[in-house]
Amino acid sequence: MITNYFKIAWRNLGRGKTYNAINILGLAAGMASFIIVLLALNYELSYDQWDPELQKVHKVSMRVQDDIMEATPAPLASFLAEKYPNLEAATYLQGTGEYEVLISAQDKSIYQNGFTSVDSLFFQVFPYKLSQGDRATALNAPNAMIISEELAKMLFGDNNPMGETVKVFNAMEGVITGVMQLPETPSHRKIQLLMRDPYEKQNFFWNNFSYETYIKLKEPIAEADLEKDLNRIYFEERIQNDEELKEASATGNRTLLFTDAVSNIQNFSKYGNSNIKTISILFILATLLLLTGAINFSNLTVAKSIGRAKEVGIRKVLGSGRRKLIFQFMSETALQCSISLIIALLIVVVSLPVINTSLNLQLNFWEQSTWKLLGQLGICLLVIILLSGLYPSFYLSRFNTIRVLKGNFSSGKKSLGFRNVLVVFQFMVTAFFIVTILGVNRQLDYLQNSDKGFTDGQVLRIETTQATREQGFEQTRNTLLSIPGVSSVAKTTTVPGDKIADSSTYNFDYKGEQLRMGSVKVSTDYFKTLEVPLITGRYFNESYADQNTRSAIINETAARKLLVEDPIGEIISFGGCDEGTVKIVGVVKDINVHGFESAIKPAVYTIENKACMYQSNGAFLVKLKSDQIQASVAAIEQQWKSIEPNFPIRYSFLDANFQQLFSSYFRLQKILTFFGSIAILISVMGLFALTAFMIKHRNKEIGIRKVLGANIRNITALVGRDFLLLVFIASLIAIPLGWWAMDIWLQDFAYQTTIEWWVYVSAGMVVVLIALATVSFQTIKAATANPVDILRTE
Repeated sequence: MITNYFKIAWRNLGRGKTYNAINILGLAAGMASFIIVLLALNYELSYDQWDPELQKVHKVSMRVQDDIMEATPAPLASFLAEKYPNLEAATYLQGTGEYEVLISAQDKSIYQNGFTSVDSLFFQVFPYKLSQGDRATALNAPNAMIISEELAKMLFGDNNPMGETVKVFNAMEGVITGVMQLPETPSHRKIQLLMRDPYEKQNFFWNNFSYETYIKLKEPIAEADLEKDLNRIYFEERIQNDEELKEASATGNRTLLFTDAVSNIQNFSKYGNSNIKTISILFILATLLLLTGAINFSNLTVAKSIGRAKEVGIRKVLGSGRRKLIFQFMSETALQCSISLIIALLIVVVSLPVINTSLNLQLNFWEQSTWKLLGQLGICLLVIILLSGLYPSFYLSRFNTIRVLKGNFSSGKKSLGFRNVLVVFQFMVTAFFIVTILGVNRQLDYLQNSDKGFTDGQVLRIETTQATREQGFEQTRNTLLSIPGVSSVAKTTTVPGDKIADSSTYNFDYKGEQLRMGSVKVSTDYFKTLEVPLITGRYFNESYADQNTRSAIINETAARKLLVEDPIGEIISFGGCDEGTVKIVGVVKDINVHGFESAIKPAVYTIENKACMYQSNGAFLVKLKSDQIQASVAAIEQQWKSIEPNFPIRYSFLDANFQQLFSSYFRLQKILTFFGSIAILISVMGLFALTAFMIKHRNKEIGIRKVLGANIRNITALVGRDFLLLVFIASLIAIPLGWWAMDIWLQDFAYQTTIEWWVYVSAGMVVVLIALATVSFQTIKAATANPVDILRTE
C-alpha cells in the first residue's frame, strides 16, 4: 500500500512540472540556508566539549568596580590551590592567541599563532593528550616545550622532534619534551606551542596582573557556590591581611573573583562578547526562512487542489476513505520534501567553500558529528513534511464528493482565511528581513563614518621585538625618518585597531582616592603620528620630565573622571608605586581603540617604561606621505633587514586593521542580505504561482468583465487588491517587530546610530512594491488576452 502511494506521488511529479519545481526549489532554498546555520550552531556549541574532564575546569577572573580583568595576579593559582580544599589543581598561563610569534628550529623560521607560556601544572588542569612524551613529567624541566603534531610536521617534517631546540623570537630557547594531539573539536584557547615560563620566578608577585588563572575541581559544584567559596577565601586570607587592599575594599574598591566554566567561555561567558548570540539570531532567522518555504509549499498545494478536486471525488466514490486520501497526499509531500532536502544538501556541499571564504568561517559538513547531524536533519525533514503537508492533505480530503463531481470546487471563506494567514506570515518574514538589513546597514555606515579621534590613513603598523621598541627605538626611528616619504615615527603599547589591544585598567591615586584608568606608554611623536587633536595643555616634548615619566597626557574621559574644571597641573600617581608620580600636562581627544562596541576608557599616556609599571607589547607606527606610499614601504622593507636581521618584517595599515574590528558585523550584513534575498525569492515565486493559479481559474470571469467594458487597470485591481492588502498587513506587523529586534541588537554597541522612522516605512514599501510587481505581471498578462479566445476555450 505504501509503495503504491509513492508510485502515484512519483507520477504526479510529472504533472504541473513548473509549479512542482517552484515548490521543490523554494523549499530547497530555505532548507539549504537552515542547514548552513545549523552547521555553524553545531560548531559553536562544540567548543571545549572534547573531554569530559573539562566540566571540572573553570577560569578565574577578577572584577574591580566596573572593570573586568581576565588577567589576574601570578600567585592567584597557587594561592587558591593551597587554600581551597575542593581544588584538584590550579595553573596560570599567558597566551598570544591569534597573535603570531617567530619560531625558529634548525634552519627554518616561521610565524605561528597559539604560543602559550605555562607553569608545570598545566597538564594537571587541561586534559590534552601527548602522542610523544609523558604528561606527568613533560613540563618539569625549566626549559621544557610542548608542540602540536601539526607544528612538529611544519618544523621537522618526518623527523622525530623530541629533544630538538626551538627558539621563540630568537630570545627564548626551549627543548621539546612532548608532542601534543590537538582536540578534534575547537577550544576557546588556541594552542600550538607550550613553553615553560622562563620568567616565572621573577614574575611571581601579586602586583603582576599578566596571567590567566585556571582551576580544576575535585568534585563539580554549582558556580554560584564556587564563587562564594573563592571570594570568602580571598577576602579572609588575602584582603584582610593586606592593609592597602583592606582600605581599598572599605572604600568600595573591592576586588571580587568570578568564574567561568571552560565549556561556557566561548559562548556563555559572564562578561565579554560571544558568537552564540549572533548564531542564535541567525538560527531563528533561518528557521523563519524554512517556515516561509514550507508555507509557500502549502499554499501552492492548496491552490493546485482545484485541479485535483474531481480526482478526490472519484477516489471517494471508488471507496477511498479520508485516512487513505491523507496518506496519499502526505506521501506526495514527503517525496517532494525529500527531493528538496537532497537538493539542499547538494547546494550546501557545493557552496560551503565559497561561504567559508566570503564569510571567514570554518564550517565543514563532513567533520560534524555524523549521527548527530543526520538526526537533526531527520527531525527537520519530519517537521517540514508535517508543516508542509498536513493542511493541504486535510483540506483536499475534506472535499464533498457530490459537489466536486458537479463542478462546484468552492471550499468557502474559512479555508481561504487560513491561506491568507499563511500569505501574511510569509511576507511578514520577508518584510522583517528587509527591515533588519536596512537597520544593520545604517549602523555599519555609522561605524565606518564616525570620528575615531585620530587619523588612521597612511599609518603603517610595524611589528617589532621588545629590544627594538625599548633600547633601539631612537636609532630605529632615525633610520626610518631618513627614508623619503616617512613623515613621523612613534611607538605605543596599545595600538588602535588591534584585536588584542590591551584593555586593562590600573589603580591611579588622585587626591587620596583610587581611580581605575588605562595606562599607555608612547613616544614623543605618538599624537603627531595619529593626528590626535589637543583639547588643552600641550603635547609631549623632549624635556627631562616628559622623557622620564614625570609628565602625563590624559584623554577626555580621564579628565571627566578627575572631576576638576582644569586638570592641567594636577598630580596623579601609579597605584602602589612610590616613584610613579606624574603631572598632567595635556588633555587629548578620546581615541577609539577597540571599536564601537565598548565605551572609551579613561587613559593615561606617559613616555618610556622608566617608572613604576613596565608594559610590553605594542608596535611602531609610521606615518607615510600619500604620494610615496609604495616606494616608502619598499624602502622600509629593505632597511628592516639591517634593523632586525633575524625577524622578517611584518606590517599592516592601521585603517585596514580597524576595519577588521567590524568583520563580524560585515559578515552578519552579508548573511542577512543572503537570507533576505532567499526570503524575497521564495515569496515572489510563491505569489507568482499563486496568482497564476487564481487567474487560471478566473479566466472566464476576466473575459466576461472585459466584454462588459472593464479595462486593464480594473482587472489588475480586482485580482491584485486582495494580495496587496495581505502584504500591507504583513508589513504593518513586521515593522514593529523589526524595530524591536534592531533595538536589542544595537544594545551591544556603546556608540549607536538612530534609525529614523522612514527607514522602517521604506522597508514596508519595498515589500509592497515587490508584491505589486509580481501580481501585476500575471494580471496584466491575463487582462490583455483576447476575451473571445478565453470564452471560446471555456
